[in-house]
Amino acid sequence: MTNRTVADRVFSAVMYAIAVLFTLGCFLPFWGMLVASVTEKRTLIREGYRLWPSQFSLEAFQWVLRGQQVITGYAVTLFVTIFGTLLSLALMSCLAYAMSVKKFKLRNVLAFYIYFTMIFSGGIIPWYITMRGFGLYDNVWALIVPMLMSPWWILVMRNFFNALPSEVLESARIDGASDVQILTRIVLPLSTPVLATVGLFVAVAYWNDWWHGVMLLDFADFRPLQVIILRIINNIRAIREAMAVPGSTITIDMSQVPALSIRMAIVVVTIGPIILVYPFVQRYFIKGLTLGAIKG
Repeated sequence: MTNRTVADRVFSAVMYAIAVLFTLGCFLPFWGMLVASVTEKRTLIREGYRLWPSQFSLEAFQWVLRGQQVITGYAVTLFVTIFGTLLSLALMSCLAYAMSVKKFKLRNVLAFYIYFTMIFSGGIIPWYITMRGFGLYDNVWALIVPMLMSPWWILVMRNFFNALPSEVLESARIDGASDVQILTRIVLPLSTPVLATVGLFVAVAYWNDWWHGVMLLDFADFRPLQVIILRIINNIRAIREAMAVPGSTITIDMSQVPALSIRMAIVVVTIGPIILVYPFVQRYFIKGLTLGAIKG
């Protein structure tokens, strides 16, 4: 191994310093948000944002997590995220594998159809009518089915499958293995990087989804977490605006509501589980994206 020159060491030191500064720049806003969520409301108003709470308080989380609706929302969101992610990966894997099999004559037609849906859309009204027509209204499937298939991730998975050794697949076919056996026993075990990468993005999309809950749930007795959080924020804003109107009869003491801390607590509550999932799949993240983009 050759000795490193002074210029190489200086360059490495500068790169490490830039990486550390970039990491701190990404981490400090999140840390400030976390500290603000556990800071007493009057202290937060008086002292502003700090790196450590001078007066600790969990009042904001008590406001956010009080009541059965938030607990139900967490359960609904967890179920939709886990079940939707697994079902989405299963369906997209099957379609991507079919498009990667060269003997399948319609694979180019399918690829064009999927690519076409990435460019053109029917619009909100036709989409809403279609969802209602398929019965995706006021039930939990309305939160799962519309997001099951993503054209972009289907193409990424197809490219990844194309990059797998063709000799292994051909030898399996010669030995009499069916396409289902090849997919489940060979392709998917070799595709852990792309499955982990796509699964992470799909899970984040399901977890953060509020659009389908607002559009397709009207009279259901359950709501996903994001919709409940949205209602909490809108209710606080509505009460403040109503109290500001001359002659308003609303007598709620809004000084008792830690509005600033609630906003920070809401962010912590909603993104916490996804942050805990990321360390388990980060080792597959870069490999899954790069290998999925080798071939067109």
